[in-house]
Amino acid sequence: MSARVASAAPDTSGNDAEVEVLVESVFEAEYPKKQYVEALEKLQLASTVCQEGSCSAKIRAKVLVAVATVLAGGLDQKKDAVEVFKIALKEDPKVGLIKNFDKGPIKEAWDTAKKGAPTPKTGPEDAPRKKYPGGMKAPKGWKTSEGFFYYQEAAKAQDDRSWGLCAGYASDSEAAEPRISTKFLRAQCNDRGNKWVEAVADYEVVARDAPGMGMLDSGKEAKTRFEEMTKKMPKLVLRPPSNAEDVSVTIDDKPISADKLGGEIWVNPGQRRIKATGKVSGQALVYERDLTINEGGSETLDIKLVPQTAVATDNRVLRCLEKSKSRDELAACIGEGTGRAVNVNIEAELTGYHDDDNTDVVSPALGFTVTSPTDGWSIGASFLVDVVTTASTDIVATASPRWTETRYVPGLNGSKKFGDVTVGLGTGASIEPDYLSVAAGVNGSVDLADKRVTPSLAYGFGYDIQGRAGTSFDAFSSIIIQNSVDAGVSVVADKSTVVSGGFTAIFQNGDTSKPYRYVPLFDQDKVALIPPGLTKEEVNRVRSQVRALEQLPTERQRYALSGRVAHRFDTTTLRFDERLYIDTWGVKASTTDVKILIDVDRVRFWPHVRFHAQTGADFWQLAYPVIQQDGGKIILPNFRTGDRELGPFIGFSGGGGVRVAAGAEKNWGIGFSGDVIYNRYLNHLFILERLGFFGALNAEVDIE
Repeated sequence: MSARVASAAPDTSGNDAEVEVLVESVFEAEYPKKQYVEALEKLQLASTVCQEGSCSAKIRAKVLVAVATVLAGGLDQKKDAVEVFKIALKEDPKVGLIKNFDKGPIKEAWDTAKKGAPTPKTGPEDAPRKKYPGGMKAPKGWKTSEGFFYYQEAAKAQDDRSWGLCAGYASDSEAAEPRISTKFLRAQCNDRGNKWVEAVADYEVVARDAPGMGMLDSGKEAKTRFEEMTKKMPKLVLRPPSNAEDVSVTIDDKPISADKLGGEIWVNPGQRRIKATGKVSGQALVYERDLTINEGGSETLDIKLVPQTAVATDNRVLRCLEKSKSRDELAACIGEGTGRAVNVNIEAELTGYHDDDNTDVVSPALGFTVTSPTDGWSIGASFLVDVVTTASTDIVATASPRWTETRYVPGLNGSKKFGDVTVGLGTGASIEPDYLSVAAGVNGSVDLADKRVTPSLAYGFGYDIQGRAGTSFDAFSSIIIQNSVDAGVSVVADKSTVVSGGFTAIFQNGDTSKPYRYVPLFDQDKVALIPPGLTKEEVNRVRSQVRALEQLPTERQRYALSGRVAHRFDTTTLRFDERLYIDTWGVKASTTDVKILIDVDRVRFWPHVRFHAQTGADFWQLAYPVIQQDGGKIILPNFRTGDRELGPFIGFSGGGGVRVAAGAEKNWGIGFSGDVIYNRYLNHLFILERLGFFGALNAEVDIE
């Protein structure tokens, strides 16, 4: 996994579209999930694409902005982010922040970088030097008035601490009239302006010649400074490629002669830019590198010519990314900074349901997740309580009174990334007075094709014990075992679209018949006369006196295909879901769900509609017959049920929600959603329709 974050290079754009999609996908996939190591890994790949082909300066700058955004917004490494932002602005001064990722610490780092970004200088240091006006008389001790004029301007610039302007005027004076005093002045200005190479050359001449001209103090000072600087002079060794022809090298745009390549070259301290061109097998190649070298420093660079590209700067993070060969090494890069060790997400939710069939449900829930972005692990836990109160027609029709029941649902899960593979484990339970369910599962996914394709596979096992309230499981119970397999794949189609699909198979064994549900039976000659929606009073009047509990098949295999398309517009996301279902009991169903999420600054709101249609089970009947033979023998249907969810019906729900983010980093928020639910039952007793209302209030906070 080798990559180099791009720097300036000839402005071609062969891979611009591909790299831009890769960058955009980071902020649609990895970054929102706090997978910051994976985000940097994908950005590392983006820079590799630029390295191996060609990208424009605009796109190279965008890659760098993306890296800095992850550093500042995800890993709290503001100092490193500022430096990378500066490099991005150097690549393309017009580059901007990633859309929707331009606030909080990201904006702070960006503003700091822009303040320190290279800008055209308009101060005295780079102001055009004055031209000698002519017509002046040379003062005593000077041969030319021109030399004196420029010397005076150099002295003024020295007083103003404009070192570059001072050295420039001193050079103009030296050209008009060579003098040791002028060389000494130029040496001092170049010295203070970090132009050590130029300063040393003048100091050497002054130290040698000044004493013979009676300038003892200047000669002594020049000699002392010359010796100090030569001991601390930064040195650079540039090793050219052995297989290249016509190699040309510059340091800060100044040509380096071929005979100096491979040996030590004195360079000025500070940031230097090394450029090279050459040919290999007739192909024109380039090399470009920003390098900071301090007093006393020594660096050796191997010039590696590549097609129309550039290499990383000396920024700590970028150089580390360049050298990283694995995800662990990549994590170590950001581990060197002050990145957050873990992120904690806490969410509380209260949901409620009410319908016109006298059923009410209240469900408070609490969950938390602890995630390590750098180490690639997460662990979560949740706890939900369902309080159900009902006096539905089904219950009352069997002479049961209104009842209230409480269910407890604890859960625990965790995951860990190993390179491109993520492995997760989960377990949970559902505890009711007459029902106990425990479940466990394992899941895995792998990132392929530059993280654009992610297949996944999961297995789940469930063990349920069904009993009767007030009766121990030892006295009465039935065991239900369930095995499930889920396979899916998510595909990043382009920078705005994600497509996913999945297949689910569930294999259930055990008697799931409800021990309280009595199914109305009718004499054979009355079955055909029973209309849908017959009231409970009429049902009780014409039903047989034979009472029979529900009886379902003891094996069931369920299969489902699901698909989702999510497309992001400028401030809106459209999500479309479709699910097709079939099982061995004969139920076939289709569920269509559409949601539009609209973002306005810190507010997200969404309308939502859902449509469901299904057929009934093979054994579903509006009215089940009972046969009473002579001698008292009673023949019941093998399978019978009063569960409306096993009959044919259509359902429609619609509503929406809103979530408001708060905090400087939008790290906490509160939301509300609600839906109206309408079901139309096509071939059922008691009721033909049901209207319900569902609402949820939740609060969430991220602690990083």
